[in-house]
Amino acid sequence: MENKLIKKNKSFRGQSGQVVLIVMLVSALVLTLGLSASRQATVETKIDTDQELLKKAFNMAESGVDYYLGTGSTQYTFDVGTSSLANLNITNIGGGSSLVSDGIAVEGSTEVFWLVGHDNTTNDGLSTSIYYSGTTIDICSPTGDGNFKIDYFYKNGINFNVSRSYQTTSNRCIRNFAVGGGNIPILVAVTPVGFQTKIILTGPVPFPVQGEEISSTGQVGSVNTVVRVINKYQVPTFMLEAITAGGDVLSR
Repeated sequence: MENKLIKKNKSFRGQSGQVVLIVMLVSALVLTLGLSASRQATVETKIDTDQELLKKAFNMAESGVDYYLGTGSTQYTFDVGTSSLANLNITNIGGGSSLVSDGIAVEGSTEVFWLVGHDNTTNDGLSTSIYYSGTTIDICSPTGDGNFKIDYFYKNGINFNVSRSYQTTSNRCIRNFAVGGGNIPILVAVTPVGFQTKIILTGPVPFPVQGEEISSTGQVGSVNTVVRVINKYQVPTFMLEAITAGGDVLSR
């Protein structure tokens, strides 16, 4: 009897040790799963927070662009004393001895190149003192020869005038296209006819600035994002109508 009791006690202690071991293993597994779930929840919360901050920073950058276009200021602060702001960097487009179209100009599309500077103090927004001072330009197609419709606007006294012509490139260029000649050159509108190509204007003197690239960095807390906008000078409506309708246009 005593031997049987001893055997039972040993068996019970063995089973008890196994139970304790199983409980420890299960506890460790549950703890590991709990820590993993907690870590995952923390990561997802951080991702959600970062995404929200990025959206706010993007909105700040866009607001900075709108604020600059409305006021000319290169710094926009949403709320004084906070870290929600936008800093802007403005870079001129053009101003060199060549101008290039934005990508490929398809058949029938018109690319506009300014030959005059811009001044916000004038009624039509055009400068009376800054303009292309050369007398000729070259209009080129780097991809091959073809036909161009060319609308050349100029100012003679108080009147805006337009000269239209169809010309064919030779060795990929129309050489020595006449501009100026005692008049103030305003712009050249070039339209490919029967083909598509990049359009390049070159001249012996620098062309006026064509617009500006606005780079706005929005900041919310420690998160930054950048928005870039190409802001080219727009052609006044009355000049677009003249390109379509033909004839002279009187100054406003």
